[in-house]
Amino acid sequence: MSRFIRLENPPRFDDHKEYLPFLRRDFRYRCAYCERTEAFLGWEEFFEIDHFRPVWRFGEQAAHYPNLYYSCGKFNRHKGKTWPSDALVASGFCFADPCQEDMYVEYLQEAPDGKLQPLTNCGCYTSDHIRLNRRALLDWRQDRQQAAQDLESLARAASRFEGLLPANLGPVEQRRIREAIKTLKARIVRDGQRFAL
Repeated sequence: MSRFIRLENPPRFDDHKEYLPFLRRDFRYRCAYCERTEAFLGWEEFFEIDHFRPVWRFGEQAAHYPNLYYSCGKFNRHKGKTWPSDALVASGFCFADPCQEDMYVEYLQEAPDGKLQPLTNCGCYTSDHIRLNRRALLDWRQDRQQAAQDLESLARAASRFEGLLPANLGPVEQRRIREAIKTLKARIVRDGQRFAL
């Protein structure tokens, strides 16, 4: 997982929706909260703009770029207008900010079964309010773990095939090996994009 670092420098817009193309790039085409990718969820029509600090409480930040996050629709609805009280914040119960820290390292720990275990009050609050342990997300994390292992195996296989090319092989065998390498590399790129690996 990762922390999102904003690299875009968009012009100032009055309508927060105008920032969408900039947010897509800054969040590397994935949800700020669950990190599922556009390639996995069905491209950009499944994504929305989340106001990290909700407009009902922080109206002045309605079109403030640093307050806007690229989010899949499911997470945007789960988070909704929720914001912790000052007393909760003082006790550490608040949303992890994926632009300030890597919440999957500092606040949550992923178990082999894909379940996230809170490490802090912030991790507990974030996980509970945006439902990070829903079945679909457990499946996503398990699939991502398996894809990471598979991609390592495919990369090793491609490397072994490349090692065969200098051998005294005929043109037909060399063409077959090149086609196999091309297929493996295409799969590595496709699955790497799908799972943000």
